[in-house]
Amino acid sequence: MQLLGLLRRELRTECREWVADGDISAEQGNRILARYGTSLEDSGDGSLAYKVLVGIALLFVGMALLLLVSANWEDIPRAVRMLGLVGTTLALNGVGVYQHLKREAGLGWLFVGSISYGASIMLIAQIYHLGEHYPDGLFYWALGIAPMAVLVRSRVLALLMLAVAMLWLLNEGKFSPPWQMLLFIGAALGVARQARSAGLNVVTVAVTVSWLNILLAWFYGYPWRPDFDTGHFTMNMGLLALLFMVGHRLAPSEDAHIRRTATLLSLWSLRGYLIFLVPFTFADAFEAYLRELQGFADAGLWLGLAAAVPAGWLAIRDSAAHPLSRGLVMGLPLLLVLFHGMQWEAIAIPMTIMVNLLALVSAIVLIQQGLEKGFSQYFYSGVGLLLLLAMIRYVDLVGDYVGGAVMFLIAAAILYSAARYWRDRQPGAGEKADE
Repeated sequence: MQLLGLLRRELRTECREWVADGDISAEQGNRILARYGTSLEDSGDGSLAYKVLVGIALLFVGMALLLLVSANWEDIPRAVRMLGLVGTTLALNGVGVYQHLKREAGLGWLFVGSISYGASIMLIAQIYHLGEHYPDGLFYWALGIAPMAVLVRSRVLALLMLAVAMLWLLNEGKFSPPWQMLLFIGAALGVARQARSAGLNVVTVAVTVSWLNILLAWFYGYPWRPDFDTGHFTMNMGLLALLFMVGHRLAPSEDAHIRRTATLLSLWSLRGYLIFLVPFTFADAFEAYLRELQGFADAGLWLGLAAAVPAGWLAIRDSAAHPLSRGLVMGLPLLLVLFHGMQWEAIAIPMTIMVNLLALVSAIVLIQQGLEKGFSQYFYSGVGLLLLLAMIRYVDLVGDYVGGAVMFLIAAAILYSAARYWRDRQPGAGEKADE
């Protein structure tokens, strides 16, 4: 069982109270908390409300200063404007570093200093008319945040860096292949390892997948422009299979940080798989995908195989995985070759039928696994997928306003019944009902 950071914080508080009341020993408390990657001595219990309020206060101070400066911007000499921007950025980051070194809360100052750094880049570029290639400003902004995030091991700064880097990726990707993105991915992984942050690991993986998709688009359209093609679906199918199996492989690790990362990887790759299935339940969408494939010369096929083959090897070695997921992952390389190698007219309808059956079976297995293992995410994902399949089949085949309203009411009734069924299946539900 994996817990979110907020729930781990609450569990630490409860365990400390149990130890103080003599209900358990400190050793027992630490053994309980060790299952979730924390301990009684963990110092990460600072008031969340205090940190949020201080952060908002600092943000409001910054907005007030920006408004005052903006009102008189044109009247301020150019040199004074530049020195003011640089001085403000240095002062904010200096206070943040000083407080961090004193083991005080300097993260808020560093966050505001990073925002000030980006604003200074944009405003200085405006002062001196340096906007020839506007994505460069975003690149240097993210590049400036990266060393600070690594030095203070801050997940917040790393997420800010990734957000700015993604903006740069989406803009620079229109002009040239964004190879420099590897710098930010490496920095984020370094911070995630130092801070033991499963969430940051998964966000970095998602950013990496986005980067690979843009690089593939440039391979298709080089040297003129990025060209997104159907081969992207093939590559992403392989990547989803690999991420799912890596997560499943790492799940039994003794390291709580790795277990949390594995759980999130498996969960989000599973959700990605479900999202991929839904459009291919339509014959027209599947035919369009197969018709546009470029055969065995498609780079998307080889990148997809580069991910799907190791995923299949992991599935063969992992006997603990569910037979359906193992079978799908092991058969994926063959399916990808089949999609790219056969005439689309021969396989479009049979494959569409197979995908619809697969989506239905997947929903049933998710419900069954959710009930068997007590995973609410699997249970509700299965119920939601069944409802979605029913809705799109109705709209596709019948569809009118009154019928749509009836379907929504039926869906609401099913969701409510599923919620009650889930509640009643949980341990202790019968005793509570008797009371």
